[in-house]
Amino acid sequence: MSRRGSPSNSKIVSERSGTVGYVSDIQRFSLHDGPGIRTLVFIMGCPLQCKWCCNPEGQKNYPQLRYIATKCSCGIKCDAPCARVCPNDAVTVTSAGELKMDWELCDNCGQCTEVCLYGARTMLGSKMTVAEVLAEVEQDSSFYNRSGGGVTIGGGEPLVQFEFTLKLLEAGKERFLHTALETCGHVSWKHLKEVSEYVDLMYYDIKHLDADRHRELTGMSNDLILRNARKTLTGRLGCEVIVRTEVIPGCNDTEEDIRAIARFVAESGGEKMELLPYHALGSSKYTQLGISYELSDTRPPTEERMNTLRKIVESSGLKEMTGVY
Repeated sequence: MSRRGSPSNSKIVSERSGTVGYVSDIQRFSLHDGPGIRTLVFIMGCPLQCKWCCNPEGQKNYPQLRYIATKCSCGIKCDAPCARVCPNDAVTVTSAGELKMDWELCDNCGQCTEVCLYGARTMLGSKMTVAEVLAEVEQDSSFYNRSGGGVTIGGGEPLVQFEFTLKLLEAGKERFLHTALETCGHVSWKHLKEVSEYVDLMYYDIKHLDADRHRELTGMSNDLILRNARKTLTGRLGCEVIVRTEVIPGCNDTEEDIRAIARFVAESGGEKMELLPYHALGSSKYTQLGISYELSDTRPPTEERMNTLRKIVESSGLKEMTGVY
């Protein structure tokens, strides 16, 4: 690449900044996804469908309709214009004056959101250019400088939108931002290696060691994830790597489950691992997206239980990273 400021470099930066992708959210002032104060950019699309996913709106790589029934005033303050404009009859009004939503017929066209008077219908996710994302990220550059923070790219799985994520990370490094990437590992090794050149810190998710159980919980085998993990943990990417495992009661929370993952990480050359306790903060989104949430009865593990599991990680020779950043 030419030196910064040359005509050819300006053209490259312009082309990169105009690259378009789908983003479900941009969350500012995060303290848990890398060092310092950070901005999280959630890229849409994911090859996995984890039963406990707290960002179900990021599983598809396109915007989706969110319907919050408690905000709906059908039959009280409006005459259901959403039903009139829906081209697929996904929204109808019953004889009792109640609004009915048929999610099978909804194609996320968004026309109903344009006429909803009370904010009950909105679209989750939007098309953005790299320049637009960075404009929001750089609003907090003074906080990054003071705290050693930066930008973290998550999802979904960011590498589903490989070109967009690559250009975003490239542009971030050109602005001297500390960059972190969160990945499930079910991606092309070539893509993972290419983006890692612009990543300071990578969070690599390992959810379960047993292939059949992993498929049951996420919809996909863990074969590709573990193959990429072995390459990643041997230092082939050149960036700091922290393996993350979210502890889900009834899914992967036994001492044997965590010991197996920790042993795999250590034997593959990894040094750092972080256990995150399950939470149900995203469960309400499932109803709003017309999706069933299978873990509605699951409760977070106790702190005592988490400490027991963290000691297992440490006994495997790994540094347990909870609370370090």
